[in-house]
Amino acid sequence: MSLSILLPELIDDILLRLPQKPLARFKCVSKHYNSLISDPEFTKLHLQRLPKISHTLISLEEANTWVITPNSVHHLLEHPSSITEEEDASLRFNMNENDCFSIGSANGLVSLISVKSQEGGNKEICTQFWNPTLRLRSEDSPNLTIMPPPSNDNMLSRVHFGFGYDDLSDTYKVAAVFWNCIAQKMEAKVHCMGDSSWRNTLACHDFPILLQRTIVGPFVNGSVNWLTYHNLNCHLYERENVTINQLLIFSLDLRKEACKYILLPDATTVVSQDLLKLAVLRGCLCFYYNHMRTHFVLWEMKEFGVQESWTQLVNVSYGHLQFREFLNWLLLPVCLSEDGDVVMLVCEEEDEAIMYNQKDGIVEPVELSNNQIRYAEEHMQSLVLPCPHPH
Repeated sequence: MSLSILLPELIDDILLRLPQKPLARFKCVSKHYNSLISDPEFTKLHLQRLPKISHTLISLEEANTWVITPNSVHHLLEHPSSITEEEDASLRFNMNENDCFSIGSANGLVSLISVKSQEGGNKEICTQFWNPTLRLRSEDSPNLTIMPPPSNDNMLSRVHFGFGYDDLSDTYKVAAVFWNCIAQKMEAKVHCMGDSSWRNTLACHDFPILLQRTIVGPFVNGSVNWLTYHNLNCHLYERENVTINQLLIFSLDLRKEACKYILLPDATTVVSQDLLKLAVLRGCLCFYYNHMRTHFVLWEMKEFGVQESWTQLVNVSYGHLQFREFLNWLLLPVCLSEDGDVVMLVCEEEDEAIMYNQKDGIVEPVELSNNQIRYAEEHMQSLVLPCPHPH
């Protein structure tokens, strides 16, 4: 077999083993390289073959500017003060001009939501898709118009979002859950990357009212997940405190566009509705809350959808973490080490951050250099283009 036949195969195999950032630069070498590396099949093979090095996508406030920036979890745990080190892979927005935020990451693509208020109280919502590794963003999606509820009900005026990947149709989907003031019920609409509109989805007889803190539902195992109430017909949302057994996870399967309910850890612990939330850490769905305003508690669901797999990873007092003994805010878990021993925690209201090693109980303050972390979500590097490809 001649070298001219072997060479392309060898080149393809070598390229598939390279990290994402060098590959993104190699696209500039020639038209052939650009075509090969941009090919959807090459992208899928590359996703499958490379180890998924864990990253976290951090949204922070810096001098009246929103900054959304990816960070390697390993690097962040070793050098937590270098959050904005990858400036070339960051997005910046003037806080006075743009109401834009991230609602999740899937296969290296990030969905950015823009919400604009119109006359009469209507909200105009659109999304963009962004790949930080490739430094590419899509055009705005079509607008979704949402009318305000007739009352000033805070629960009904909120729009809840989710973003994820449907591996059956090879489609990236954005979900918006909101109160339809005409039909007088909650409903969901979905926008698929590249579509010309948002469409109705999710046939659900008793669509729940979601908790205020679950504006963005984390994506895991093909589903977007939000917190809701166990008894759909009661008005628990009028109370400040609930027990964990009174709550459920409302899970939207993006493949089937159908819903199911997932049980939280079996506990009668009383918690404030404003001081609990869902997240994804180490690829698993997590549930965390402020217990009695004295302790931070973090649970991890080892096997998605199985209540018995909930495992308590962290239960530590705020006094030990060197915060106030009684904390009226919810700590944000920015990232978790692979072995689960070290977690980076941020107190948003007090602009303080720490590294907590629960194995030996050591707490180390983190200098954020005037950066105020507001959100964090798992992310990975990839070559997925922020635009649809022909099937």
